[in-house]
Amino acid sequence: MKKILFKILVVTIGALIVLIAGTLLWLNPGRGPAEAVDPHAKGWAEEVEGTLVLHLAGTPYEMGYQRGYFAREKVLLTLSLFENLLELAQEEMGLPRFASHLILDLTYQLCSPYIPDRFKRELEGIADASGCDLKMLRRGHVISVLTERGCSAFAVWGKATKEGKLFHGRNFDWILSAGLEDTAVLCLYEPEGFHRFASAGYAGVIGVLSGMNMEGISISQIGAITKDKSLRGLPLEFVLRRILEETSNLDEADALMHSVKHTVGFNYVVADGDAGDARAFETTAHHIATFGPGDPKETVEYAIPIEDAVFRSDEAMDPLIRSLQECANAPGLPYGSNSYDHRYLGIAKRVQERYGTIDADYALEILKATAMDNANLHSVLANSSDRELWIAHAKKGQQASLQPYIHYDLKQLFLRPEERNPVAPPPETHSETAAETDTPTGNTEAATAEASS
Repeated sequence: MKKILFKILVVTIGALIVLIAGTLLWLNPGRGPAEAVDPHAKGWAEEVEGTLVLHLAGTPYEMGYQRGYFAREKVLLTLSLFENLLELAQEEMGLPRFASHLILDLTYQLCSPYIPDRFKRELEGIADASGCDLKMLRRGHVISVLTERGCSAFAVWGKATKEGKLFHGRNFDWILSAGLEDTAVLCLYEPEGFHRFASAGYAGVIGVLSGMNMEGISISQIGAITKDKSLRGLPLEFVLRRILEETSNLDEADALMHSVKHTVGFNYVVADGDAGDARAFETTAHHIATFGPGDPKETVEYAIPIEDAVFRSDEAMDPLIRSLQECANAPGLPYGSNSYDHRYLGIAKRVQERYGTIDADYALEILKATAMDNANLHSVLANSSDRELWIAHAKKGQQASLQPYIHYDLKQLFLRPEERNPVAPPPETHSETAAETDTPTGNTEAATAEASS
């Protein structure tokens, strides 16, 4: 009998050892080989009005290596700030650092089957060039599956705008106290086999939060907390990046949005500058609803459908998705919430007030007026018709909407400095700069010195 019990004990201990070892291996996935990369061969960096612009081209690993090389200090700062957030969670929630790491490692592994291999290789390139911890880099790319955020977005065109141009605005409302704005970069991507695109984001983040591709597709997202969520799926930053890399029209964007596995609740606004059209996508882990401009499907009483306009904040217009939400006074009517009264209604009223005469200046005013106070990390306006961006980042704890918006002409910025059209100097009688007046007029002249940090 003792021998039998001993054998059972040995087998049990052995099984536990195998289980623990297997779990540790699963939580510490392998990686591809390091490669020899000359970052200057295809990539380069420049400064535009005080902001770092990274030009990334080639294979996923090459583009990651270029980012890690040209923005090394900002990449390392991104991860340091991320660790500070985990420390804050430990202080406020009593969650030990190792527990935060374990939760994020588990989340990454559950999301991993849905993340394209090319993105994983890009992260490896960043780690190899910058010397940062690859594991921490991976953790940072699934934080959106676990955290909440606000945001708002709108697209107007055709009859709504002065010249029919499509303007797509988005406020990225998130934590200002994290200091993430100090790592802000504009990345111009030229990936092998995919569309060129611009991403307004942060040095240590390869997913997209705001941006536009050179096919005229621009993107935005809004947090929309829901009961229907999953840790198994594609994090939102990679959803948006895939849209920019892989789609050239709204039909393709719609197909991609319906084909990916979503995680938690988000609303998206995707616009097509060439077609002059946009769509809103409302998503949970298992449901998705699509709306166009002035959509007759917007039958809930709080909806304000407008011709040639699509806009969203947290609340869903789809009754099923709204019934699953936990944001903006859900599942009831959203009246009285910041999401509805300040952001959704704020956009709608301003679009209606200047309907037919909206230009870039007024679109910027809509953005500024509907940003969340003390939570506006960056703010972006796209002229998707002409491939222009205006971007403002928070600064020293002050929200982005209070900062100057820097203008980027992507048709010029994708060129090498020596290939660009010369920028005419301002008239002698004009004493104010675009940054001083917060007007989106004129082209930005880029500095040509390469950054090599």
